[in-house]
Formats: sequence, structure tokens, C-alpha cells
Amino acid sequence: MREWSANNRSRDIELATSKEFEVIIIGGGITGAGLARECALRGISFCLLEKADYAFGTSSRSSKLFHGGIRYLASREFGLVRESTTERNWLRAHLPNLVRPLGFLYCSYDRGKDRPRMVKMGVKFYDILSDWFSKFKNYRKSRVFKADFVEEIEPTVTLEEPELGKLRFAGFYYDTNCDDARVTLETIKESLDYANGNSAALNYAKVEEFIRDDAGKARGVVARDEFSGNNIEVRGKVVVSASGVWTDEVLQKANIDSSKIYPSKGVHIVVPNERIGNRNAFGIRSFDDGRFFFVLKREKVSIIGTTDTAYYPESTNLDEPWCKKEDCDYLLRSVNRMFPHAMLTYDDIIGTFAGIRPLIKQEDAKHESDVSRTHEIFTTADGIVAIGGGKSTTYRRMAEDLLFYLVQNNHLPAFQRSEYGKKDFSKQPFKVGLTRKEFDQIIEEKGLKDISWPDQLEYLHRQFGRQGIEILEQIKKDPEQGRSLLEGYPHCEAEMRFILEHENAPKLIDVLCRRTEAQWMIWHHKQPELAAEVSHIMASYYRWDEKRREAEVEEYLNYVANTVHFINN
Repeated sequence: MREWSANNRSRDIELATSKEFEVIIIGGGITGAGLARECALRGISFCLLEKADYAFGTSSRSSKLFHGGIRYLASREFGLVRESTTERNWLRAHLPNLVRPLGFLYCSYDRGKDRPRMVKMGVKFYDILSDWFSKFKNYRKSRVFKADFVEEIEPTVTLEEPELGKLRFAGFYYDTNCDDARVTLETIKESLDYANGNSAALNYAKVEEFIRDDAGKARGVVARDEFSGNNIEVRGKVVVSASGVWTDEVLQKANIDSSKIYPSKGVHIVVPNERIGNRNAFGIRSFDDGRFFFVLKREKVSIIGTTDTAYYPESTNLDEPWCKKEDCDYLLRSVNRMFPHAMLTYDDIIGTFAGIRPLIKQEDAKHESDVSRTHEIFTTADGIVAIGGGKSTTYRRMAEDLLFYLVQNNHLPAFQRSEYGKKDFSKQPFKVGLTRKEFDQIIEEKGLKDISWPDQLEYLHRQFGRQGIEILEQIKKDPEQGRSLLEGYPHCEAEMRFILEHENAPKLIDVLCRRTEAQWMIWHHKQPELAAEVSHIMASYYRWDEKRREAEVEEYLNYVANTVHFINN
């Protein structure tokens, strides 16, 4: 595994400032990561710049799904569903540890909005759009379950509700869950690996202004290194904004005053799965306004969300969307009616997270949930190419479309090899992708099976794939590094040291919010203990003094406090 440590930041800055890249990418979310991979696979040099940490924004705060968007069938966005399901299937096939099948139930009640005929047709059509002339097929075929069978497999969901009436049946289909931030990170890591020292990626490097040639075209950027406070100049043939919700902010630096992005806030709350008891995922509608959201099974927790509300004029700070009391109440009201034995309260909340979707503005959309998830590519007067909209599931297709756009509009020369211009060229396996069967076979051959416990083995495979073998090998050398840092959870020192050496995580908040899912998977009242353990490992690795270590802990715990601020108020 290629070393990629924050300890080598000066080396990365030197590379970023020492040459002219073919593409400068502004934004280290899933779209920017996808474009980096598209470039790297074709031998095109890139420099990726992220103002905060990789996957800092939307790409670490989604519903943790790669899904086809079954609800978009109702608005006849068949092309988007086709695109999403085929991309989902490719990811599940080639990154199986991170993108995993998840069964969904879509219930139909006597007086519910989702009529029986539409649900039956919907789940079947969902399969057809996924599998028709597709290389990568759906995990399993959808089915329709009668009410008595739903009661057998999901005994906690209501069979009769005063407003909805009796449960008629449920459509059952498969989508996939994922760790969105880690998919983003692995995509960047793989891009750098393919680039073999010819490209660069910098986090905490905020673009402040553009460098223009004599004709006024953007040929580079000035970025501020957050750690030193110094400005650095990065030059390239074309500058691309893949800035997500910050697209308008970035383009304002190019004197573009018109607004392209419609920010929509999505909130998720996390509770112990045993409190709801769902064995699969559910798509349900709010009793307040009829909007669609999920109750997702995710290991030992259930994720409830997402909301879909306009973020303006609520706030102009796109960096810090929080779950508010009204967001939480909105979700809990409907979940407690659909799962009446749960009786969830604030005391059941492990954690929350909130993100903002970078939707393209549509004048005819009546509600946030009506705004299409399609993407748009455009060029500014000074030659900056920008992409907006889309959804995480289609990130590879968005990046491919963007690269083709750069070539077709003469921002880049023609591809050097004909296969580089073929659609779906980048649907190649990820190097870290590994099935559990393959993982078990390798650790058996290497004598690593008995050095850990089942939950930790499951975790290391799920989050790290092939790299989990390397972590286990370190535990074998030093068993103390395999000790649980927090009782009941799989995190250990060997994992943390792997992250610090190979995943460019300069801050504690990077490790606990994005390199792992600890921020929302671990009870908020246990976070101080975990933060202390991990910060001491980081202090040793980075040679922090005590003042720096305490500042890192304070920053992270303030973040955690903001995610659950309404609980004790």
C-alpha cells in the first residue's frame, strides 16, 4: 500500500507547485475523486485541492446508500434510475466490502399514498431498468410479500394504522449500503496509485483566486495552506470545479454572480437497531407531509432519514449544517407510528449527522424533494469548467461525462488511446475490493484468523477490504495494537496507525468523522473516551505537544456536541 501521510505534506505541496498539470480539480468530494480516477486511468495528470478534508461535505453525510432511487420512478425519471441502478451494480461487484446488498421493504396500506398497483409495478420495473442489457446485474430479483409474510419477517412494523388502514402487502427489492466517505477516500487513493507520482492531492488547501493567462482564461489557482497560512500556486491546462454545495462560492471568485446551486439539507438520526427491530431497510412516508425517507439497517444501528428542506435562508454557513430539534421530531413522529413498539425518544439517539445536497436550481420545483438529481456541466467565460447536481451513486458516470466534456470542448487533447474514449472504460475493479470469502481465505492462508475476534474481523473486512490484511499482520506482530480502544467497539491502535500512514488524516476530526464512522456509530456520551485514546496515538505519530492534542480533542468534541445539542436543551 502506497504511503500517504500528513507527515509528508511538504513533499505533496512541492509536487503540486512544481509542474503544470493537465487538470486542476477543485473539490475533494465524491465527484472530484471520481474525476481524479478517470484521469489517472487514462494517464492524465491532475492536482486535486480540497479546502477542508476529503469528503468533508455531502460525501460523508449522505444516507450511506448507493441506490437507484426507486422514488424517482413516480416522477418518470427513468433515465436517472437506469443510470443509478447500473452504477450501483458495478460498485457492488467491484467494491464488495464497501458497497453491500441491503433489502428494502416498500409497504402499501389500504389508504396510503403508495397504491398497491403502483408498488407492484414499481419494484418490477426497478429490476428491469437495472438488469436490461446490463453487464452487472441486480443482487436478487424483487418480490411482493403478503401482509402475513411481512409480519413474519418484520414483526415490529405496524400491520394496521388509524390513518393508513391495514397493510396490504410490501414490495421487496435490493439496493446497497456503504460508507460514503471511505468510498471517496479509496477513489482518491487509487487515483494517486495509478498516477504513480505524476499527480497530487491536497486537503486543507482552499482556493482563494484564479491565475489567468493573457487571454483571461484560468490556467491555475492560488490556494491557502491552512496549516502554514502560506499561499501556493498550482498551474494547469484546465481548472475544474467539482465543489458541490460550494460551487457558487468558488465561481464568485471568477466574477460569476448568478447562482446555480439549490442547497437542500438532509438530516439523519442514529439509534440502536434493537429499539426499532427492523431486519431490513424500509422506505416510508412522513405522516406530516408525505415525503419519502428511510429506516436503514446498518450493523447494530438503524439510520433514520433523510429530511429534505431548503437550506436558505436558514443559514449561509454551508460548512456546518446540524440536526435541529424540529428535524429530529419530524423523523421520530413517523417512525414511532410505523414501528409503534419502538417509542423512540431523544435518549435513544446514538448520534446524528446532517449534510447539504448540491441540487441544480429548477424554477418549476414546488418542493425540495421534487428537484431532479441529474447533473449539469458548464463552462464560464474565463474557461473554468464546473459540474453541479447529481447523486453519489452516479459519481463515476458524472466524472466520465465531465472528462469527455473536457476533451470534446478542447480543454484537453484527444485521448491517446481509443479505448480511453469508450463509455464505461473506468468500470474496472478497485484494487482494495474484496469479498468476505476471499478475505477469509487470505487470513486463513496467512495464519491471521485467530489473532482477532469476529466483530473486529468483520469490521476490518468491511471498511478496509484487502487493506484489512495489512492491519491484521500488524496486530500479529504486536498483539497490543489489536486491543479495543473502547469496550464493545472494534477500533484499535493498528487501525489508527494504518490510517495515519496511508490515508492523509492530519486532524482527529478527520479520523473519527471520515476515515471511520465513529462519530455517529458510537454513543455521543462515549466520545470523550474514544477521542482521548485516538488523540494520544496521533500525538505520538505526529509528535504533537499536549496543547495541540488537547486542541484537537476540543475541536472534535465541540463538533459532536453540536450534532446532539437539542438532546439536553
